[in-house]
Formats: sequence, structure tokens, C-alpha cells
Amino acid sequence: MSETARPIDVPPCGVADGLGEGFPHLIRAAPGAGDAIAWLEQAMPRLEPELHRCGALLFRGFALREAEDFRRAVAAMAPRLRDYTGGTSPRSQVAEGVYTSTEYPKHLEIPLHNEMSYSSRWPQRLYFFCAVAPQTGGATPIADSRRILQAMPARIVDEFERRELLYVRNLASAQSPYNAWSKAFETEDREQVEAYCREMDIGYEWQRSGGLRIQERRPATRAHPVTGERVWFNQVHLFHASNTPLASALSARIEAGLPMAAYYGDGGRIGNDTLADVRDVLNAHRRGFRWQQGDLLVVDNVLAAHGRLPFDGPRRILVAMS
Repeated sequence: MSETARPIDVPPCGVADGLGEGFPHLIRAAPGAGDAIAWLEQAMPRLEPELHRCGALLFRGFALREAEDFRRAVAAMAPRLRDYTGGTSPRSQVAEGVYTSTEYPKHLEIPLHNEMSYSSRWPQRLYFFCAVAPQTGGATPIADSRRILQAMPARIVDEFERRELLYVRNLASAQSPYNAWSKAFETEDREQVEAYCREMDIGYEWQRSGGLRIQERRPATRAHPVTGERVWFNQVHLFHASNTPLASALSARIEAGLPMAAYYGDGGRIGNDTLADVRDVLNAHRRGFRWQQGDLLVVDNVLAAHGRLPFDGPRRILVAMS
């Protein structure tokens, strides 16, 4: 069932234009709709319960065309945006608080994940904007983190919750064209990096090469701050060595030198078979939709995971975080 956007309506969470089980829930602009920014500012507080129920809202047909339109729309819904300090995905800032969603090679898939779930402070909400719709591939799949947790084998959940997870990153020197710590922390000031690490409970060690090794121990599950629902909330499958082509042949020494790695919180290695089971559950819950130019997707980052499928040709998706 398609929903027509009206300032006083809060549409129910249901099937929407073939998107499947109302996820994401589609909200269409009314024919001849006026100021999209004003409508979004007025409507978003009324839509909070639906966002908490569905996990993601897709606004379609509104008069949003450029990055500046997106910035204004997000500012109307969330006056306080956050930066991407400490992030792992290569991206560039295009406006204040607005970034390219990722500059990861387009022929590679980005698995489902909750943004910055390896951090002690993550964005509560994500805003994606389709500036240029992909013609082949390039979908942004999403999945309900509540259902993922429910479907995850109990033995994995119990072990992950008991031992927690340890994320390790080996960042290159400040001037490196790839994986530089200055890019990750958005500064070339070592003292600022160290202060940030202390504030965010990140272990850090400067390397002789000028690089930086950081470690973050985090829980594998979380409770939503508003609904209280428990969710699967981690990026172990992205950081783990099994996410590399030569995973089965890696020694512990080589694994420790990878750009990213993941272990149990006590430092124990996690088996590849465990990660295979994790990925099976994630893939089984993946839901997708085809981007249309001007689409605005609002995602509750705790309730819903997201990813990116490979693509050919042009594609430009922007993101903001609050």
C-alpha cells in the first residue's frame, strides 16, 4: 500500500509498493506537494513511532534534487549532525555534515552493518540521499537488527555476549594515500587523536612507521535507547580475517598486521565457521529496493543494518548522521 504524505498523517507500517513487509516503509509526496523541507520538519516528529516500529522510512517524490536540498532536509529533521571521526569507510565531505556514502570500489559488496557499531559512540540515525540513481546494481540493502538477533544461533549469541568483541585497526601514516590515520580521525594533530582515543575508550599505539594501531573492546549486542529492544549490533564479520580472500591461509602473525581484524574481547581468535554462520543469518534477512533520484532514506542505526551491492556506471548516494 502506497502512502501519500500529508502533514497530519502518520501512515501505518505495512507493505509499500513491493518493497516487502513495509521495510523500508515508503512515504510518497502528494501530487503537487509544496515545500518538502517544511513538510519534513513538521512531519518527522509524528513519524518517530513508525521509525521505531519499522526501522527505516523511505521518502519518495519530494522536491529534493541537489546535495544542498539534502543538507537542508536533514537539518530540518535533525539540527545536530555529527562528523565521521573514527570511521572506517573511505568517504569525502561534500557539505557541512554531508558525506559521500562510501568510496569503496564499486565492484565490491559492502556487507550489512550498523554504522560505527565498533565504537563507544555511534550515530543514532542515518540519512541517505540518492543524487544519481544507479542503473545496474548499487542497491542499499537493509535488515532488521532485532530479527537478526532472534535468528542468530544461540551458541554464537551466548559466546559473543559473554566474551564481547575486540576490533583492531592498523592505520597507515598521516600522509599515506590509503588508510591514513589522519583521514580516519579527520586531523593530522597527534594530540587530538590521542585525546579522542582516551575519550572514546580506544587503546592506541603509535608505530615506528608513523602508523597507528588502535583497539576497541565492545559488546556484540545492544538495547535500543528508546524501545529497549535487544539487537545484533556489531561489525565482527567486516573486521574478521575471514572477510579477506586468503582467510583460510592466514597465520596469527599475518592476521595481526591486517588493516582490520576482530577477535573475542579477551583476544581469542574467532573461527571462520562461526563467521560463516553469522553471514548466513545476515544474508537471509537482507531486504532491498531500487533507488530513484531524489529518494531520502532515514534509518534508525540501532534497529536496522545497511550495506551496498556492487554496481556499474554512475551512482551517487550521500549520507548524513545524527
